[in-house]
Amino acid sequence: MNKTTCSFNECANPSAIQDYCPTHETIVARYWKKVVVGDACWDWRGGLMHGYGRVSAEGKVYVAHRLSYEMAHGPITDGMQIDHTCHNRACTNPEHLREATPQQNSQHRIGKNPNNTSGRHGVSWRKDIQKWHALVHFGDKGYHAGYYDDLDEAAEAARLKRLELFTHNDKDRRTA
Repeated sequence: MNKTTCSFNECANPSAIQDYCPTHETIVARYWKKVVVGDACWDWRGGLMHGYGRVSAEGKVYVAHRLSYEMAHGPITDGMQIDHTCHNRACTNPEHLREATPQQNSQHRIGKNPNNTSGRHGVSWRKDIQKWHALVHFGDKGYHAGYYDDLDEAAEAARLKRLELFTHNDKDRRTA
């Protein structure tokens, strides 16, 4: 019998069924039982925590989108996160997943801060001067993008400032 090694990441265990060792064969089989492959997103139908899929086998818990990324692309680089380009936390389509630093992953967030009252990302009302303030946070610093009488102008200034500063801000690039 010709034995090969497991196809999962850098696992060096001998493979058994479907090119995986018994541990990884179990987790891969459980993964495929809980994912619905669609034309775009592959929706996770198993347990969720904070919107992210979870699957376990052999006493170990895997995050479904990270497992999918690793099956398709190999090991995740140390210190990197997996960013959903589709913004669907339950999606496990490896074509919708990319490695990103924590800062890049944060840049790709969609929408406004939950505490925002203007309804526009990066825009707040300055009552003291009666103007809309466009302000973008990058790292630990806030970048002023101007004061405006018009909410739409302030929102556009904030969007342009994000485009200038962020590398993984796909939503603002699509609307450019």
